Amino acid sequence: MLLESGLWTGAYYMTGLAIECALKSCLARAVKEHDFPDKQFVNKMYVHKLEDLFELDAALWKAFQTDRKMDGKLEVNWKTVRSWDNERRYDTVEELEARDFYEASTESVSGVMEWIRGNW
Repeated sequence: MLLESGLWTGAYYMTGLAIECALKSCLARAVKEHDFPDKQFVNKMYVHKLEDLFELDAALWKAFQTDRKMDGKLEVNWKTVRSWDNERRYDTVEELEARDFYEASTESVSGVMEWIRGNW
């Protein structure tokens, strides 16, 4: 809806935030009910850098690296998505960048968010 309404900055920010939340959801699997989670692990989740979040789940990160090597489009999409910066919500994001970011995230076969959904 943000893209359809021409709200490019909001579309860019919310798409990146959705990916961040999806990765944090994957990380939450590591903490079982009634466990007292490792403080360092929890503190490392308090970031907005997508690659740093991905790397916290070694198995997920390894699978993602393997799939990127086999799927060139996923690799290209990751190069677009990995540069997401939550501070850009205060800047002006142009239409082309917002649309490219959204497409790199949601492309049906090789989108980063689609890959995460298929692996959580």
